[in-house]
Amino acid sequence: MDFTNITAAVDATTIVAALTAIAAIKILPGVAKWGYNRVIGWFR
Repeated sequence: MDFTNITAAVDATTIVAALTAIAAIKILPGVAKWGYNRVIGWFR
């Protein structure tokens, strides 16, 4: 079995972009909730 084409298509930039996207998806709900609470706090 030859995986040369697969390993050539996956480079470090792709891996970093994927990890960054996963981290953003995990962090975004908490950041959105925090930001919402901050903005609502300004109007109270």
